[in-house]
Amino acid sequence: MIGSDYPQVGQGWAFPPRWTAAGDGVAGDGVAGAGAAVPRLVLSAGARRIREAIEVLLRTPLGSRVMRPDVGVGIDRFGFEPRTAEACHRLADDVRRALALGEPRIIVDSVEAAPAGAAADRIDVTIEYRIDRHRRPESMVVPFYVAGAG
Repeated sequence: MIGSDYPQVGQGWAFPPRWTAAGDGVAGDGVAGAGAAVPRLVLSAGARRIREAIEVLLRTPLGSRVMRPDVGVGIDRFGFEPRTAEACHRLADDVRRALALGEPRIIVDSVEAAPAGAAADRIDVTIEYRIDRHRRPESMVVPFYVAGAG
């Protein structure tokens, strides 16, 4: 079973949406070798599903969802800003707010944004979170590109 590590998360389309290869030997009814091979939609579940949902949320522009205009980060506002401590702080704050509003399945432990070393146009946002309060924390680093050193 997909995602048995966190059954409360559920399953759904993988992000980005993709299909299995037509020659994988699985027919449309899911029985191997029973007729012609048909491409199938790839699903994700568990911890992977949460990571994909966070990526979608962080890449969603503010106001782009008609029924929920407050969902998203709005990273487009940082596109032409210099890579300063203030910009990093505001980006981390926006990510923290977006996760609190848009992803109720996780507990966010910390969000930190910092310039990405030698890359003059990138800020790395590190998110530490837990899917279940009794489990070990997960973390991910999401790169955001900005105008560069000012």
